[in-house]
Amino acid sequence: MKKLFNINNIFLIITITFILCLVLFPLTWIFLASLKTQNEVYLFKWFPNEPQWINYYEAWSTYDFGRYFFNTILITGINMFMGAIIASMTAFALARLNFPGRNIIFGLVLSTMMLPFAAYMIPNFLLFRWLGWIDTYTVLTVPFFLAVPGFFIFLMRQYYMGIPKELDEAAKIDGCNFFKIYWYVALPLSKPAITTILIFIFLANWEDLIRPVLFINSEDLRTLSIALALLNEAAEEAPKHHLMMSVTVMFIILPILIYLFFQKYFRDMGQSGLDSVSQR
Repeated sequence: MKKLFNINNIFLIITITFILCLVLFPLTWIFLASLKTQNEVYLFKWFPNEPQWINYYEAWSTYDFGRYFFNTILITGINMFMGAIIASMTAFALARLNFPGRNIIFGLVLSTMMLPFAAYMIPNFLLFRWLGWIDTYTVLTVPFFLAVPGFFIFLMRQYYMGIPKELDEAAKIDGCNFFKIYWYVALPLSKPAITTILIFIFLANWEDLIRPVLFINSEDLRTLSIALALLNEAAEEAPKHHLMMSVTVMFIILPILIYLFFQKYFRDMGQSGLDSVSQR
């Protein structure tokens, strides 16, 4: 009991509580504001007089958010599946295959992490326009998973480097080729790393605004981020901040749920990293 309430633990509890309050305060305010009327949003009070659950229906139906939600889910789902597969296959090849120039290729992969999107945004637009991909689903999916961010490859390679090579040798004795070793041995063992990559890919696509704004013109192909930005712009002329808060809640609820669902694997990824460092 004394160990629980020593000075270090008390300071840690106070610090964690303070940080938790900082995180929860804006989320709580947004949720409560989404249940208010337009006039109540500007009043200095926490709770609405009467919860306006109809705000969610009005925002969803008035601005066709069903279509925007479908577009975002489709694009994000394709990029999550293909991006994780391509990143893991590339990383496994860089971790297990010995071929001339392997380290050079890995260095080039790492160098792409230093290039911001703004540096190649215009060349990308010109290339995609020449290919006829502008204003299609293709422009938001194929370039992402074919040019998967180098950080994901780096993360997966480091994880595969920690898997004992004796497992590869045992699989070869059982008749597995290189692809089967990847598919039946390495991939099942890399669930924490795969899950971490899936979370990062999900957030990158779910919150992406620059690429949809740059490459999408048609209203039928708009994503939630574009719709939220347009709603924010429209609110300057005809204030509807209560609806904006409703849309914001719908926008952030899925990332929160996904993280809560996959946090076990996320913790396992951090623990495996600590274990690999301790072994060295």
